[in-house]
Amino acid sequence: APGAGRAAAEVAPALGEELSALILLGADPLRTHPDRAAWTRALGAAGFVVAFADFPSEGLTEHADVILPLESYAEREGTITHPDGRLQRLRQAIGHPADVRPVWNVLAELSARLGVPGAEEFLTSPMVSRALFDAIPFYAGLTLEEIGGKGKRWQERSAAAAAPAAPELPVVGELDTPPEPLEPQNGDLRLGTARSLWSGRETEHSPILRFLAAGQRVELSAEDGVRLGVASGDEVTVARNGSSVRGVAALRDGLPPASVYLYEGTAEGNATELLNGEATTVRVHKAAAE
Repeated sequence: APGAGRAAAEVAPALGEELSALILLGADPLRTHPDRAAWTRALGAAGFVVAFADFPSEGLTEHADVILPLESYAEREGTITHPDGRLQRLRQAIGHPADVRPVWNVLAELSARLGVPGAEEFLTSPMVSRALFDAIPFYAGLTLEEIGGKGKRWQERSAAAAAPAAPELPVVGELDTPPEPLEPQNGDLRLGTARSLWSGRETEHSPILRFLAAGQRVELSAEDGVRLGVASGDEVTVARNGSSVRGVAALRDGLPPASVYLYEGTAEGNATELLNGEATTVRVHKAAAE
C-alpha cells in the first residue's frame, strides 16, 4: 500500500484494531523486541499471523496461524545494499530443500490470489530485481550485470542525482536540556542490554555450534557484587514489575556502580521480558536454590 509504514513499536498497539493481519519475515517479536507482554497481547489480538521462519520458535508456534519455511542465507538470490550505499549481488550457493521457496515467490502468489495487479508477472529473481531498480529513482538504469562481482555504490552513478535531498533542518535557538540520567532508588540498578553474537537460531539448532549458544549473563560492578552478596558464577534473579529472568552473575571492575547488563535474544532468561522501550531500573538478588 502507498504511504509510510509503521515502526515495529507502532505495530503492536495497532494489532486487533487498525491492523488485522501480520506477516513476520524471519522475526519473532516475543524474542527480539522490547516489551514481551505487549507483543504477546498484540499477537493474540491479531486476526491472522503468517510467519516465514527457518526454525519454528516457541512464540511463532503459539501465535502464528501459518508458518512457511524461510530460505537460509546460502539459498538466497538477489541483492543487498550496505550502509555505505554499495549494492552487492547475492548468489545462491546451495539448492532449496523440497518445500522451500523464495520469499518473493510466495508473496507474489499470495498477492496474485488477493487480486493485486501485476503480481503474477514476477517469475524469476532477476525480474524482482528489475522491478526494484525501476521503482527507486536513484537506481534508474541499474542492472545486475552492472553490479557484477565487485558491487556498485549507487552514489557514484549518474542516477544518484535523483535521490531525494536531505530535509532542511529547522533553525533552532537554544538546545533543550537533556533529561537527567535515570537515578536508581532504594537499591535498584539501571538496566542496560546488548545482543550476544551467539544468541541465535543457528547456534541453538546446530549440534556443532550448540556449545556456543549464549545463556543469560548478568554483568554487575564489583562494588554492587559486594553490596548484594553476589560473586561471579552465582545464579541471580533480575526482576521488574512482576517479571523476572535468571542468569549467571559476572562481576566487572570496569562497570559503573548501580548498573546491570543483560543479553537480549537468549532462549531462556531473555532480557526483553524486562524491557518496555524506556529507561528502566531493576532489582537483582541471588536466586533461591531450586
